[in-house]
Amino acid sequence: MQTVHRAFVASWLSRRARDADVRRLAEEALAAVWSRARHGLAGLSLQALSRAARDAAAHDFPLLSDVVVGPAGFSFQGVAQAPADELRSALGGLLVELLSVVELVTGDILLPALQTELLRVGKSEG
Repeated sequence: MQTVHRAFVASWLSRRARDADVRRLAEEALAAVWSRARHGLAGLSLQALSRAARDAAAHDFPLLSDVVVGPAGFSFQGVAQAPADELRSALGGLLVELLSVVELVTGDILLPALQTELLRVGKSEG
């Protein structure tokens, strides 16, 4: 399951993150996924799943420990000064974990919609 998500996210990042402001791209990507996921998941459930995804990704990308998940979604203020390459890699890891956990919980029902939303983010820059 994660291998498929990893390939999808890597492809998306390679097209979108070349010259983009990585922090802005991260905020927009996770806001889009969050907004779409809210159509199928209750707010508290989405927060819990997002925190689980962040915590799992933080094992490989420790800077994600400073990303806050709240009622409105993800906040990247704590990683504002992170190097772009590190943030890009961490964003990829977080997206993989988030897609994986949502797929696991929803039985693949929300995944296509979340991927579609992610594909819209940064398109003009890609």
